[in-house]
Amino acid sequence: MALMRFFITHFFKLFFVLVILPVSTSYGLTPERSLTKAENAIFSLNLVLTENAGHSIFPPTYRMKKLEEITRQNGEWMSSSLIEYNPLGHITRLDRREKNRRGESVTKIYQDESGQWIKSIKWLIKGKESDVGKMIVRYQHDQNGRIIRSELMNSEWMREYIYNDDEQLTEIVEKQQVNNGIGVQYTVKKYYYNARGFVARRDFWTGRNHFVSTLYFDYNEKNTLERITAEAIAHSAQKKRGEKVYSYYDQKHNWLQAEWGTEENKFTQNREIDYY
Repeated sequence: MALMRFFITHFFKLFFVLVILPVSTSYGLTPERSLTKAENAIFSLNLVLTENAGHSIFPPTYRMKKLEEITRQNGEWMSSSLIEYNPLGHITRLDRREKNRRGESVTKIYQDESGQWIKSIKWLIKGKESDVGKMIVRYQHDQNGRIIRSELMNSEWMREYIYNDDEQLTEIVEKQQVNNGIGVQYTVKKYYYNARGFVARRDFWTGRNHFVSTLYFDYNEKNTLERITAEAIAHSAQKKRGEKVYSYYDQKHNWLQAEWGTEENKFTQNREIDYY
């Protein structure tokens, strides 16, 4: 149950802010341009590692080198992240620091000496990273480089990642391994794409379907993201709806600012991007 509690806590914190904080996306392609299989594969790999579509792809003709992002609630810092990419578009490093109910945490994603991807989450105690409550996620990939499985170490919970023929990530399935068999198994996320290969919708379940949310992605005629609309239902009764709006795009058509929430509880997200 440790993996379930970890992901439920992590996602509920972000989703109940306004449902839509963790997932956003940005493209800046011309209307005639669609994503290739190779670009879909890069998107899918980065999406698995970050669980955030906005950090997973960018206009393929413009390669990000570094992405820095900060999120504030009513002007007060909530989280900040640094992501680095190689010239091909693959993420090579992620460092994120954020507030949560237990205080502050530091998340790092990197490759070990054998090339295996690792996600490490540590808590800050008196301003220093502590191994108390430390969580490690290890990812496994196939011969094509796709991540097909992740395991929360010292836990019986794991996830499998499913792709379509166009190398797009379509489903994440969570499983409990019990006595060399499978116990609980259920879908965590499903992704749907439009004709050009951009994420059009994402469904999310947690707590064995006690919490369900759907995100809809709206683009303009240049395939630049303008808005995400979110709908969430808790225990099949309590429905929430919200919007995340993007503005201030750079010369490569990547967004630099996002806003959501109410006047009394307003969230902003700002970016700085370096390119190759």
